Amino acid sequence: MKNALRSTFMPMIFSTVLLSSGCEKKTPATNPDSESKPELHESTKPLQAADLVGYDGTRLRKSVDHIIDAKEKHDRELEKMAESGPDQ
Repeated sequence: MKNALRSTFMPMIFSTVLLSSGCEKKTPATNPDSESKPELHESTKPLQAADLVGYDGTRLRKSVDHIIDAKEKHDRELEKMAESGPDQ
């Protein structure tokens, strides 16, 4: 029963986070190399509620933040490659 609850709540939490992140207001672009970068992203704050169903919400949030940071880094690298154009 406990596993059934976990397997039901986790997809609901992840889908809620994904859907809500697409509905946020766009903010002006900031310097990605800024050192005043917050430790955790605000969009992953709801993941800490996973503590209520028996998961380590802080650890889950940090894991998702790490994934978001890696994606942002990859996107910046792609932008740099697109700006430089093909090397011929």
